[in-house]
Amino acid sequence: MTELGGDPIVTPWERARKTKSQKQEERIGKMEGGSKQNNSGRFWRWKRDGKLHGFLVEARTTDKNSYAIQYKEFKQLEKNAHQEPPGHLPAMQIDIRDLSLITVKLNDWQDIQIQIVELQARLEMLEGDDDDAA
Repeated sequence: MTELGGDPIVTPWERARKTKSQKQEERIGKMEGGSKQNNSGRFWRWKRDGKLHGFLVEARTTDKNSYAIQYKEFKQLEKNAHQEPPGHLPAMQIDIRDLSLITVKLNDWQDIQIQIVELQARLEMLEGDDDDAA
């Protein structure tokens, strides 16, 4: 939308500076396989802050030197993730100053790593079959 002079119309909320949390949520949404939740958890329909490769993500940010993850909060995130169709895994994306971390359950991380190793092995087998056929 532009004014007669060709300059874009900028609304007050667009001029407002984005918070670190908003930037973090947008970053998750722009990542490959990511999406930002509408109103990030303000409504029952869109719980938590985003989705990323089958994970329901709760985003947290701090300027302090540490961040404590509460057991009860993570268990609630896990419950929300399993209720999200078609069923997601829980993850917390935590920015501690300039350090960006993703926190997932150890078993979920291990399952993903095993899948990657198995897929790499299949790919190598298929590539080997292609070389034999040539």
